[in-house]
Amino acid sequence: MKPALHFLSLYLDSYSLMMLLGFVGAWLLARKRASAYGIPPKNLDNISLLMPVAGLFGARLFARLFYAKLPLIEALKVWEGDGLVFYGGFLLCIAVVVIYALVRKVNLVSLMDCLAPSVAVGLAFGRVGCFLGGCCWGDLCVAPAQLAPIHDSVVVHQVYTFPAISSAAWPLAVSFPHGSEIFRQHVKLGLISPEALRSLPVHPVQLYEAALAALLAFGVHRLTRKPGRPGNASLFLLFGYAAIRFATEFLRADNKLYGWHMTFSQVVSVYITLTCIAVLALRSMYARNRKLMPASTVMNPELVHH
Repeated sequence: MKPALHFLSLYLDSYSLMMLLGFVGAWLLARKRASAYGIPPKNLDNISLLMPVAGLFGARLFARLFYAKLPLIEALKVWEGDGLVFYGGFLLCIAVVVIYALVRKVNLVSLMDCLAPSVAVGLAFGRVGCFLGGCCWGDLCVAPAQLAPIHDSVVVHQVYTFPAISSAAWPLAVSFPHGSEIFRQHVKLGLISPEALRSLPVHPVQLYEAALAALLAFGVHRLTRKPGRPGNASLFLLFGYAAIRFATEFLRADNKLYGWHMTFSQVVSVYITLTCIAVLALRSMYARNRKLMPASTVMNPELVHH
């Protein structure tokens, strides 16, 4: 954990710096893909100015709506409180891209396919920022006996989901300093003394997700450098990230469980996956119907109305 980075005579907020690097990296990658997808670079420049605002607003809004559970009017006061929810920023950014494409008459599917790997690039940098800032932490890596002070089985499941990979000997486990959010959670659960110097060891789940997001960005970009079937890059990104987020949430200790012993982000991941499956099914049905049409009808769509 290093919430501030010292550079020359400046102290830079590590999370903000990682977010900035993520946005710049995402913009550069999108520009590199622009010509292949027929997107004028100026549109990507415009979108790159909209995304930080939309992303931060959406992330704050979701944090206040679904975690702080505030009424909508109060939740809109995003300048109050703290906390960010990636899916909130992600979904609002999608809405902004859709509106932008309609207003500027840009091919929406091509634009989203062009941007797809950039989303994963931004996420990878953002999760490194989470690790440096000490948020979005992972499950405990301790002996089961150390959980004795926790009497609520739901809480035990939240902070110690997979004992087989969460032992005290787990080689990747890290601890965070006195006063960090992780430290305060462990004190609240009665696991450590308020006078302790560090938290108990936990999974660096932020870095797990950062690495997986980087691999996803690489995979989406490599497989879709040349446009294939419209929408493939976007669907690859959505399927991939939904799977990554669903899996890594099992090792998150900061998120409470909702229905079916899943976190809020896991529920959203399930809905995204189901939406992608529905899109694939509809696309397949459309392609099949096109093949069944007489050649003359396909060549002259106006014949469909006669």
